[in-house]
Amino acid sequence: MISRIQTRLALVVVALFTFVQSHSRSFVNPISDLADPFITYHNGYYYYTGTTGGNISMRKSTTLEGLKAAPIQTIYTPSGSAPTHHYWAPEMFRINNTWYIYFSASLTTSTNDMRTWVLENTSTDPMAGTWVFKGRIYDSSNDLWAIDGTVLSLHGTNYFLWSGVDYNATIDKPQRIYIASMSNPWTLNSGRTLLSSPDMGWESNGGVNEAPEVIQKNGKVFMVYSANGCWTPDYKLGMLSMPDNLDPMNSGNWYKHPQPVFESNSAVQAYGPGHHFFFKSPDGTQDWFAYHATTNASGACDASRTTRAQKITWNADGTPNFGVPVATGIKQQAPAGEASLASASPIANGIYKIVVQSSNKPLDVAGCSMEKGANVHQWSDANVDCQKWHIQATSDGYYTITSVQGGLVLEVESCSNANAANVQMWAPNGADCQKWSFVSVGGGYYRIVSKQSGKSLDIQFGGQNNGANLQQYDYLGNSQQHFRMDWLGAESPIKEGVYRIVSKKSGLAMDLAGCNVSNGTNIAQWTWLNNNCQRWSVESTGDGYYMIRSQESNRVLDVPSCSGLEGANIQQWDAYGNDCQKFAIEPAGNGYFSIINKSSGHAVDVSNCSMSPGANIHQWSYWGGDCQLWKFEAVTSSARLATTSDVEEKKWMVYPNPTVGQVSVRGALTETSRIIVRDLFGRQLEVLQPRPGKTAKVDFSAKQPGIYFLEITDGTSVREVIKITKK
Repeated sequence: MISRIQTRLALVVVALFTFVQSHSRSFVNPISDLADPFITYHNGYYYYTGTTGGNISMRKSTTLEGLKAAPIQTIYTPSGSAPTHHYWAPEMFRINNTWYIYFSASLTTSTNDMRTWVLENTSTDPMAGTWVFKGRIYDSSNDLWAIDGTVLSLHGTNYFLWSGVDYNATIDKPQRIYIASMSNPWTLNSGRTLLSSPDMGWESNGGVNEAPEVIQKNGKVFMVYSANGCWTPDYKLGMLSMPDNLDPMNSGNWYKHPQPVFESNSAVQAYGPGHHFFFKSPDGTQDWFAYHATTNASGACDASRTTRAQKITWNADGTPNFGVPVATGIKQQAPAGEASLASASPIANGIYKIVVQSSNKPLDVAGCSMEKGANVHQWSDANVDCQKWHIQATSDGYYTITSVQGGLVLEVESCSNANAANVQMWAPNGADCQKWSFVSVGGGYYRIVSKQSGKSLDIQFGGQNNGANLQQYDYLGNSQQHFRMDWLGAESPIKEGVYRIVSKKSGLAMDLAGCNVSNGTNIAQWTWLNNNCQRWSVESTGDGYYMIRSQESNRVLDVPSCSGLEGANIQQWDAYGNDCQKFAIEPAGNGYFSIINKSSGHAVDVSNCSMSPGANIHQWSYWGGDCQLWKFEAVTSSARLATTSDVEEKKWMVYPNPTVGQVSVRGALTETSRIIVRDLFGRQLEVLQPRPGKTAKVDFSAKQPGIYFLEITDGTSVREVIKITKK
């Protein structure tokens, strides 16, 4: 009987406390370093390119996350009669089973001479075969400055859209959007149509309409373009649309939407979002877009721009909803149908603090900067995102190390092979100086080795002080080159169960307003009262979504009338299992989740990011802000933590229990063992590294009276969870 009880209790512990190696399909922005991004999915791979300046280069990967570490391959270098300078914004299309790349470039050193050009490749894999230069693509009756070409295929006819000028232009301004029909993939029929000029009040800074891209859905064609100068703070996206049964060459068939559709989000330091491209998820069910943005609030046309990706939702009127730029550094659910992420040994994918053995201080991004080139050093543990790192295996057996604060990756500056070369943050570019291996040195510590140089991470001079610099150096076997990986959890999916749901922003719990059990009762946030109005059952609907049911009323979270509007309320209603009552609960890093409504695609959000009890909970476009992130803390129907056994296996001796001060833990402790102290709701309070084979001491003297739990792990899995009563 005892054995049977222990087995059942162990299953509860494993289900609720064990974090396993995650193969979840997710990614973290930015996904690469290029401006003017292009992404398409073909035969199991994403193909990615963008502006490089002097050639056309490409990466491919089975996942968006994998693009970070994918090596870049030059697929075309100028030769013969091809243009020689300013290679911008390549885009690739498959037409008649042949690949074509359209790109902008100049025959001279001047950008005043920009034109658009075509390459052709008959290989199935665009990174194989030979790219043949087909020449310039232009309107013979209007042979003028032209950039940013793209293709619209509609009812069997191909059309070319680009940013150009009229005869009265001052070289390259104002830029306008034109369209012409194509007689073949490298030739336009004479005669273009003007579709858009920078004539709205919000697009008057710089005289620019550029980078047109098209997406078709719901019987309409949407042409989305970038407006204002990239060197201004006002770079953003605008949109035209037309019914898809009309002639796109007739400008009267197009409607220009009066407001921008995607613009800067200062809350996450994402400025000047634009020059995008649309692509489908691998299974073809979702629409996504890639775009570039900068951390420079004044705008920028330089290398500070990085590539980001996010999903498009669709409004009730059939128009696309691009939301707002999502925070970099946070986990997003990958496009549907994507392959699993790579895994490797000895470190599991997940979020970690990287702690220096010699100082017991974690690695830290100086000033919590999100800028390329930010320095990395050691600093006292402040439990902030710039001291937390996504560790993700690459397809070649190494790892990328990505800051949770801003999403840049750890690299050796200038890819140097020298001793004492600095280590910094940079946009992911697939270089070997951004890839790392972990080599165990015993005692739960590792040396971290650069793939590029073979040298180890090292704290300069072995300093103990805050700010001691991180560099690379030949491995000398000392403790300033040894690092402990404090695991903060893998990105495991939510499990069915009963939870309190806590806002990351406010720390307040999701609450059934007034404990009213009626249909239509509002959902708000409130101080934790330990009652059923704040306990929610998460129930799988079998299709990757969940219903969230109140333990007080037995009704579920619901978006009224399946509204697609931002700001639509979240209420409770009888459970019908329709899409307005289904939610995707997606890991977002650091133990938090986003809650995304299936019908609208919007996130469950605290209105105005309020910190106040009683603040309303509604839906809003997902942007990764703290008021859209939630912690699910498991509770039973009596609000006791649904985690632990009240029976202690004899192989672990924990005494005294109850305690007023120190607790001794005796058992099979090894060099990889950790003892994690958690409170009643599973929140981690501290992590202890016991000495192998010795009795560990855990001090509760400074803690408030109540129930706590000791979670004993072996570094990868939970071995036991023991309840402690503090008097």
